[in-house]
Amino acid sequence: MKKFLLLIREDIARLQQMSEEEIGQDIAEMTSWVEELAQQDLFVAGEPLENESKLVGQVATDGPFVEAREGISGYLMIMATDLAHAAQLASQCPHVLQQKISIEVRQIMEIEN
Repeated sequence: MKKFLLLIREDIARLQQMSEEEIGQDIAEMTSWVEELAQQDLFVAGEPLENESKLVGQVATDGPFVEAREGISGYLMIMATDLAHAAQLASQCPHVLQQKISIEVRQIMEIEN
């Protein structure tokens, strides 16, 4: 089994406009999905992130900087056999199925000492 990082991307402006009830519903749905992963011993760690962020460093762009609506709102670290398995697990996230978010799936690089 290998470790994978799931970067949760979504419309940050939408998050800022959600009611307390909507936030509670979203949290309950995500918690249920994470509990399913944990029952299969596939969940390693994860947390939501605050909406406010600061970009540090210089990134090459093809034009003037446009502030993106989409941002990283949280992450999960899971165990999976390979990238296809990790992507399949991510595709079962209720918010992916509802098209509220997208998840970038990246394998954690193993560096030998």
